[in-house]
Amino acid sequence: MRRLKARLLATAVLSVVTLTGAIAGAGAAQAAPARPDGACGPVMFVVPGYRDGGAQKLLDPGLAPGGANPVRIPYPNAEADINLYTDVDAGVANLRTALYNLYVTYGCDLDTKVYIVGFSLGALVAGTVLETEPPGRNIQGVLFADGRRQPGESNWPGDPGGLIGHLPVPGPGGTGFRPLDSFRYPTLSLCNGPNSGGGADLICFGGTNLDSYFTSHPYYSFEVGNELNIHGEGPYQDNLRNRVIP
Repeated sequence: MRRLKARLLATAVLSVVTLTGAIAGAGAAQAAPARPDGACGPVMFVVPGYRDGGAQKLLDPGLAPGGANPVRIPYPNAEADINLYTDVDAGVANLRTALYNLYVTYGCDLDTKVYIVGFSLGALVAGTVLETEPPGRNIQGVLFADGRRQPGESNWPGDPGGLIGHLPVPGPGGTGFRPLDSFRYPTLSLCNGPNSGGGADLICFGGTNLDSYFTSHPYYSFEVGNELNIHGEGPYQDNLRNRVIP
């Protein structure tokens, strides 16, 4: 029953997040969903990577934490969507719309458990929202292969941080590394390091090994529930748990 209620909730929350309306900004009139007659179930907003990287496992309810229902946040991430800057901006807008629907349109209490999860390009989207969402909500973030991953408070000595932090120009989602204390909610940031099967992931571990985009970057567990069991949910110091894995 709880799983069914969470699934109905997730469907309602995304009732106004559409590829036509939310991405293009169209203002078509849409009906508001019915408000809940009890506490809202946990929900997990998922922002996959380029060409929906990681989506298959991230959207599997059996791998989600705490009975949360995974909901894909649509944004332009297809092969034809070559402007990564506007792609990330669209994803941020859509994720904020989903959160607005949850709390305002659907009327869920601020204590409703929300997981915000992103991979690669989607981690730039999710990370931006985790840095800017107003306080006072029950949110846990999980980022896989964040290109702006902070080098600080890491379990890896000399951690170089994400690739975007080394660029001389702003990257998609912002300039440089994320500040150490930038997240407003507890966020677990995971990156494949030198000891992973395919070597360190260039996107979140800097460096110059372009081959790692193919040998390491796609190969995360994407099992959000299990990763939170291993590394723990918040609270964390500075709202950040920064882990190079394995």
